[in-house]
Amino acid sequence: MKIARRVLVSLAAALVLSGLLTAPTAAQTTAQTTAQATAMWPSVTPSPEHWYTKSGWSQQQATDWVNQCPGGRFCTWIRNGNTYELFQFYRCQQYALSDWLGTSNYYNHQNVRVELLGSRHEHIRYLASNHQFITNWDPVWYINLCA
Repeated sequence: MKIARRVLVSLAAALVLSGLLTAPTAAQTTAQTTAQATAMWPSVTPSPEHWYTKSGWSQQQATDWVNQCPGGRFCTWIRNGNTYELFQFYRCQQYALSDWLGTSNYYNHQNVRVELLGSRHEHIRYLASNHQFITNWDPVWYINLCA
C-alpha cells in the first residue's frame, strides 16, 4: 500500500513538473464561467417581434412593461441574473424556448389562447386570451400563439 501511494505521489509530482498537470489560470476560469452563463441565456426560435434586454431593472419595472402590452400581442419577461429579457410576440406560430426558467408575469393581450407545450410538444396548459397572470416556465419548451 505504501509503495502504491509513493508511486502515485511521484507520478503527480512528475506531471506537475512537466507542465501536464496545472491549475486553470484566471483567464481560463473566466472563459469557462462566461461560457456557462452564455449557455443559460434565455432564447427563442424564431425570434419574437420584439426582444429587449434590460440591466438594472427591478421586477416591478419588468412587470409594468408586461402590463402595458399592446393589443394583439403576448408579452412576458424572464429574469437572468441582473438582467430582464422582455419578449413581445405577435405572429401566429409556434416558438421554441430555450433556458426559460422560473416564474414570471405575462399578458396575453390577444383574442386567442396561448398554448404551453413540453419537451415532446405535449400540452401543459392554456393561457386565456386577454388575461394577465403569472406562470412557471420550467416545464415549457414551446409556446403556440394560435391555440
